[in-house]
Amino acid sequence: MSVACLNGDWIDVAAATIPADDPGFLTGDAVFETGRLVPGGYFGLERHLDRLAESAAELGLPLPARAELRAIARGLAERNDFREAVLRLTLTRGGRAGPVLLGTLTPMPPDWRARAGRGWRVVTAAVRHPPAAALPAAKTPGRAHGLVARVQARAAGADDALLLSPAGDIVEGPSWNVFWRRAGALFTPAAETGLLEGITRATVLELAPTLGYAVEQGCWARADLDGADEVLATMTSSGVVGFAELDGRALPAGAGEAARRLQDAYWQRVAAEARPA
Repeated sequence: MSVACLNGDWIDVAAATIPADDPGFLTGDAVFETGRLVPGGYFGLERHLDRLAESAAELGLPLPARAELRAIARGLAERNDFREAVLRLTLTRGGRAGPVLLGTLTPMPPDWRARAGRGWRVVTAAVRHPPAAALPAAKTPGRAHGLVARVQARAAGADDALLLSPAGDIVEGPSWNVFWRRAGALFTPAAETGLLEGITRATVLELAPTLGYAVEQGCWARADLDGADEVLATMTSSGVVGFAELDGRALPAGAGEAARRLQDAYWQRVAAEARPA
C-alpha cells in the first residue's frame, strides 16, 4: 500500500479523492511541484518548495506554511518503504470546502537507471510552445502544449518530444530542460524562450564549469541541434538523460561524453546533499 497525505490526513493513495467542483480538476486551477527522494533523504527540497511558493503566489493560491510542507514530505518518506521515489505536492483551488493539498510519493521503476543509460528517442513536436509572455511563471498541471507534444511523440513511436517556440527556437520538453554539446561547450535555451527553469537544470549549470565545459544560454533554431555531438535532457526524476535519437538521427545517448560525466557528477551531488525533510 502506498500512503498519501490529503489535506493533512494520511490515507491509502487509492482512497485519495478531490471534490467534483474543484477548479483544479475542472480547469487546471492548481500548481504542483516534484522532488526526489534518494537514500539519505530529499535532494534540493527547499528549492522545490521555493518554486512551489512562487507558483502559488502567481495564481493567488493559499499555500500552507513551509514547516507543514516539510512535515508532509517527511511523513511520506517515513510511511512509504521506498528507497528512491518522486515526491509530488499538488495544491488546487478547491471547491466549496476550500483548497486541496495532496502529497504523494511514487517509487522509481527498478530499471530507471538502465533506461536513462540507453537514452531517449525524441521527435520535434509539430505543436509549438507558447511565447514567454503568454505563460505565467507557475508550474501548473495540464499545460496543453506539453500534452499534445507527448501525444505526437507516442504516435511517432518516440519516447518524448522537443518543443520549439512559435519562431522555431528550441525551448524545452514537456517536463524537462534540454542541453546539447558541441566539442567542449554546452548550450541551453535561456529563460526568455519561455521555458520552466528546472532545479536539475540549475544544478547542471553549476556542475558543467567544474567539469571543464563552457556553458552558453541563448536562443537557437532547431537546426543548431543537427550539428550537436550529443543532446541531453535534465529532470528531477532521472537527472541527466542523453538522447539516443533525434528526429531519426542517431546520437551517442548515455555513452556520450557529457552525458556520462554529468550523470556521475549530478548523482554524486545528490548523494552528498540529500537531507531528511
